[in-house]
Amino acid sequence: MGHEMKVEDVILRNAHVRGIDRLRPFLPDDFCLEAARAVSRLAREKDSPNALITTGFYVGGAPETDGPPGAYYLFGALKKIGFFPKIITDTICAPLFKGALPNNDVIVVSLGIKNENAFTREIFKTHRPDLMISVERCGRTREGTYRDMMGNDILASTAPIDALFLDPPKGCVTVGIGDGGNEIGMGKFADEISHFLPISPCVVPTDYLILATVSNWGACGLVRCLEVLSGVRCLPEAEEVEAFIADIVSKGAVDGISRKGEHKVDGYDLDQIREILKKLTLCYPIWESR
Repeated sequence: MGHEMKVEDVILRNAHVRGIDRLRPFLPDDFCLEAARAVSRLAREKDSPNALITTGFYVGGAPETDGPPGAYYLFGALKKIGFFPKIITDTICAPLFKGALPNNDVIVVSLGIKNENAFTREIFKTHRPDLMISVERCGRTREGTYRDMMGNDILASTAPIDALFLDPPKGCVTVGIGDGGNEIGMGKFADEISHFLPISPCVVPTDYLILATVSNWGACGLVRCLEVLSGVRCLPEAEEVEAFIADIVSKGAVDGISRKGEHKVDGYDLDQIREILKKLTLCYPIWESR
């Protein structure tokens, strides 16, 4: 697939602003495509595989607009290629999916879980995941707490969903998508993040890590790679993404930078989001992958 425009280049556009691009040398050149290949293998080799997708990041008293849109469109893509996916999030973020997905497709986790081992055992026993993907979900630091990009402790507002990724079931593939260093998956490079970025990094690793300027872009990059590998159209139209962002803002989601209820994601407006989606459609023409 030796094309000039790569998915990884598109989803890391402007990544130097926050510095997450400093981690790129530690990842495979085609890190997004590599994750998609692992997911595609599961779809081919397993009969009706199950997937859990987690998202939801608490900022300034509300869930942010980055994460839920990417998780929602990944949910649709996985369903199209043969998975039985479910969204797993906490009570703060769950209302954003109301009306968008049936209630039985959203697993709502309560805050303040006391016994993480019992929680993970119950989730694995009930849902038997073959794949777990995190899209912009805060993961614990070395100190065992959760911190936003400003260093605020958000432990009281973050259910320990990241515990699922600490000891996943045998054979379960895990993918982390993040843009700041404090998300599930970044534990793979916690030492490097501590060196390059002024934050307390997440220490929870995943098998595959997708870096992006905005985590929603990373999720859409994975969706694009999945549709190229499967030959099934999965990437949403810009209008669909805009409508979903408008819907979650009406339900209380805020932009992660301004912390206001506006139709932006990490400071990027709808025109910029539309441009990213357009560029993704130019990566790896679908007919050449068959």
